[in-house]
Amino acid sequence: MVDLIMLENFSLLIPSKDFKSWKGHILLNVHSIYIEISCPNMPLLDNLKIKIPEFQAFDFYQFDLNEQVEIIKQKTHSFPEFLKELIPILAKVFKEDTSTHLQNLSNVDEKFYSLIQEVNLHGQYVHKIDQNLKHITFNVLDMCKHNHFIKIFIPDEYPMVKKQPLCFETLVPSVSLNLFLKINTITNLFEMFKNVINELNNFWNVYNEIITTCNTIGSYTFKDVNYKIPIDSHVYVEVEVDPLNPLNCPKFNLHGLPASIEKFQERLNEINPCLIWSTENSFKENILNVFQVTTLQLQYEEENPEHYIANQNDLNCCCICYDQLDTAIKKQTKLCINEKCDALYHMSCICEWLLNSGSTPMFEHLQGKCPQCEEDMLVALENFDLIKT
Repeated sequence: MVDLIMLENFSLLIPSKDFKSWKGHILLNVHSIYIEISCPNMPLLDNLKIKIPEFQAFDFYQFDLNEQVEIIKQKTHSFPEFLKELIPILAKVFKEDTSTHLQNLSNVDEKFYSLIQEVNLHGQYVHKIDQNLKHITFNVLDMCKHNHFIKIFIPDEYPMVKKQPLCFETLVPSVSLNLFLKINTITNLFEMFKNVINELNNFWNVYNEIITTCNTIGSYTFKDVNYKIPIDSHVYVEVEVDPLNPLNCPKFNLHGLPASIEKFQERLNEINPCLIWSTENSFKENILNVFQVTTLQLQYEEENPEHYIANQNDLNCCCICYDQLDTAIKKQTKLCINEKCDALYHMSCICEWLLNSGSTPMFEHLQGKCPQCEEDMLVALENFDLIKT
């Protein structure tokens, strides 16, 4: 109950996951300040601590913040009550001791008042507000309980100038991004984001099903609509899902050794995949039916070490894209150091794999795990042109 009251009355104070600490802004009569609050014994106030960084910038005569906190704690019985008692005291202190500084803060206050009006409408979705009001992040859950974030950057002159579209960062399919590009208010941009997340619920369901059941090659984010699914030891099919019509039959593009691809390409030429694709089947079942395979391939099998032993036919193909490679050009290939694996990769493929897996280039190297056997790998980036961006 305390948490709901806090969210309703102090929407620019963002709680921690356990609601025992809060960070954000509070509104005084003529000024807004950033505040950090710790209350480890919530709802009890005995160990409540407050930090206001802005106090360090001014000389507050005859005012002791810690002393006032202790006095108010004795008079109040809940966290919201405590804040309602504290705010008028702080407002009075700032009015008396910072009047010479308020002129320089007028733009910040203008920005804050606009923010509080807009954010109050969506307080329950606020994930984080920058201390200097440079950006605000909202969080929306889809039907699969995935978290979707949008980080909105707030110009210094906001809201006085609302002619330019707001900049933002988010992960949604590119087909939906165009809807965001001309929006110039926080409220409208967040409302559009929330609508897009809701409208793409079927797509998030399909996305969740693909990455959990189809042994996909690589890692994916919420913006991706193309997925690599292995259907043979040397063939994967790249499926392209329409995020606006995700239950329809996707587009198919086969990759791998030409000899291995041939039978699957003939299958696609003989049939109309759209007639075989059924919304009553799972995505995996549809893939199996379209390509007439009994199971999808695994990237590797930990319970069968012999699977790692590369045979002569494997030595001329990349173990990620299954296309042929030229082992004579050393800089274009990378070999796994695990003797039971000896997997070979195009340098571009392994770099893309490691980058998508979260590896960050350091000292012109990428570090990560072999996609086949999970042996530690260190890839020297001698030719940055090989990295796909």
